[in-house]
Amino acid sequence: MATFTLQTGRTVDKPAEYCVAIKANGRWKHQFFKSYKGAMNELRFWRNSSQATRDYYDVTEVQLIKPD
Repeated sequence: MATFTLQTGRTVDKPAEYCVAIKANGRWKHQFFKSYKGAMNELRFWRNSSQATRDYYDVTEVQLIKPD
């Protein structure tokens, strides 16, 4: 179990090694991954997606979070 401090300030314990935080519609969504590759695939998807896709989902920020 790893302890993550989320963007909202909350601390959670999850059986994961990485977290991808996505800010959409003014709210943070967190996805947890056991592998670096899985986390980077999700991160790259949002960073490399077209502006139209990001506008549709109203994605303003995407960040990789590592455990504390």
